[in-house]
Amino acid sequence: MPYSEVPVVSSAKPDRNRIEQAKRDGHLTVPLMISVQPGRDGEVEQALTRLGATVESRDPRIGYLRAEMPVDKVEDAYLITGVSKVDVDEPLSNRLPEP
Repeated sequence: MPYSEVPVVSSAKPDRNRIEQAKRDGHLTVPLMISVQPGRDGEVEQALTRLGATVESRDPRIGYLRAEMPVDKVEDAYLITGVSKVDVDEPLSNRLPEP
């Protein structure tokens, strides 16, 4: 079986603490940055959509998707064949660092 056909499952699970905090805060969705194996962005996008995600942007040149994912389905995202890594994408704070 050629390497490109071997299913690869990510070992990088989303940060459970961030996901649990989002649930406690009442968020229905969380933004994710998802690294995708070369050539698999289309199938990964379809799989994410089936899980209820909205893919907001993608760049197949560098292999990433940004998606808004239902908070209760985040852990399913890393099980998708073709996904290398899943990170909760938190907006940067506008606060200045404490001295």
